[in-house]
Amino acid sequence: MTPSDYAAAQQNSCAVARAPVASLSFINQDPMLDRHRSVRWLNNRANQGSRYLVTGLTEYELQARFDMRLEPVEVGVGQFCLYPIRINPEVKVIKHLVYVASELERGTCEYDVVYAHEGQHVQINQHMERDIQRELDAMVAEITADFAAMRPVGAGEVQRLQRRLLNQYGQDFKRRLRAIDLARREDHRAIDTPEEYERLSKACGPDSAFQTTLPDAMR
Repeated sequence: MTPSDYAAAQQNSCAVARAPVASLSFINQDPMLDRHRSVRWLNNRANQGSRYLVTGLTEYELQARFDMRLEPVEVGVGQFCLYPIRINPEVKVIKHLVYVASELERGTCEYDVVYAHEGQHVQINQHMERDIQRELDAMVAEITADFAAMRPVGAGEVQRLQRRLLNQYGQDFKRRLRAIDLARREDHRAIDTPEEYERLSKACGPDSAFQTTLPDAMR
């Protein structure tokens, strides 16, 4: 390949020389316990028609923002390539609350049973960070490959292409987060089964607060 052939090939390619700097800002929040809610409040909050009493509840909520910087570089006369320089999504936990029915005294068998079950929900929520980091790594690899396969564009197309790509990758990140959240919800449902509720209701004996105090409080 002659020098002129090499230069022409370079002008028809946007091969990425180096991977973009990628960092996930995951702003965590330790779960907070709130024991000032009655079993009636918990059941109204859960808004479910199960025949089982809701004696504990965990609420979790995220906010996400996707930030990406693209840099246009002239590779030929009037021809530009866009290169990803920085990818910095931010995921913030804005709510992580654990409720245990106020009718249950701390240190009792019933309290410990409910608290342990809600602890499983907390662990599922906390695994989100690992899953999001995995998806970010995969996304960065795909973005780098996408840009390497692009061709130069004219100066008049740079801004339009930049807007389109930022929107495209921002939407892709949201889609990935939704998929992770769906898997998280499935994990929650897997431990909130009628069989598990039945087991928990009998964990402290036949005359525990699950059969006496809590049903009375619902009347």
